[in-house]
Amino acid sequence: MIPFARHCSVAAEAEYVTACLRSGSTSGDGPFTRRASALLGQLLGVERVLLTTSCTHALEMMPLVLGLQPGDEVIMPSFTFSSTANAFALRGVTIRFAEVDGDRWSMGPDEVLPLLNARTRAVVAVGYNGVSHRLAELEALCALHGVVLLVDAAQSFGATHGGRSVASYGALSALSFHATKNLSCGEGGALIVNDASLLHRAEMVREKGTDRSQFLRGEVDKYTWRCVGSSYLMSDLNAAVLLAQLESFEAIQAHRHAVWSAYRSALAPASSRLGFSLQVLDEADSHPAHLFGLLLPRTIERAPLLAAIAEAGVRATSHYEPLHSAPAHGGSETLPVTDGVAARMLRLPIHGEVSAQEAARIAALLVSMLERHGSGGEP
Repeated sequence: MIPFARHCSVAAEAEYVTACLRSGSTSGDGPFTRRASALLGQLLGVERVLLTTSCTHALEMMPLVLGLQPGDEVIMPSFTFSSTANAFALRGVTIRFAEVDGDRWSMGPDEVLPLLNARTRAVVAVGYNGVSHRLAELEALCALHGVVLLVDAAQSFGATHGGRSVASYGALSALSFHATKNLSCGEGGALIVNDASLLHRAEMVREKGTDRSQFLRGEVDKYTWRCVGSSYLMSDLNAAVLLAQLESFEAIQAHRHAVWSAYRSALAPASSRLGFSLQVLDEADSHPAHLFGLLLPRTIERAPLLAAIAEAGVRATSHYEPLHSAPAHGGSETLPVTDGVAARMLRLPIHGEVSAQEAARIAALLVSMLERHGSGGEP
């Protein structure tokens, strides 16, 4: 069985983990954390990187850093992971769910504008496969209305918009290094602080609400509890794995792009004939080959198709169930574009152990199954 996703190790991981263990410095903000943070900043073109235990925790830091309160509102797409919403729901912030563009599967300024009001404090952009729809325009819209732009860049490491890394947009952005992501340390993330005025508070939130980071730099003679925070520091063991992955970034990305391109080349010629849709990529965007998704024909039942693909030895899957209709939200929004994208989404495996040749074979298998269904046969 070809798994849908998996962590793919690189050679230096074991060496770095062993060195970390032998050093005795395994907790947060150790030598490997500093090296990984510096390299991550170089790759992204950003200056202020705070490694965290997960992207979920980086997102949870955002409302704490901004001081959001119950009664404040935040706009985000419904087509995203629960962590995006949980971060703000935990603080009692009201969430306004927006539609996504039906061709790009991400939220842009046209989807945000109708939801802006006097209570809106922040907008959270989420790029599906790192494709952040009209992100620069969204940044300008937020600035015009005095609203903070935040970026959930969990899928966006290696993605650019307008020649800039997606993570460089917004006052704060969050990255994921979960085992399912392009680069992984098992569980991990990062908060990118693009607004320098927020750095001091972000450091305190990450350090249990204390000014310990300033103390360690010799900027204060003692540290104490300053604000609400938690223990969001990545351990140096995880950072050792992450550093090895970051050093292999170019090779990892080259492989993933080869697999992604093999899927695209094999599937694009059949899309119109068979009625499925591929993600539209705008000239301003470069994607990170994080995932390969397509929208199935409206006549196809996804569950039996996924079962047939699994029987053929390939693990494919659907994706997000829209948050606006989830039990935890209990809202009454009607978002037909989001519902349509979610109902038809199918994703194919892409990771270091899938070759471009295997991707072409998987694509041919999918085309064959869709052709049989279209001619009246079972998928």
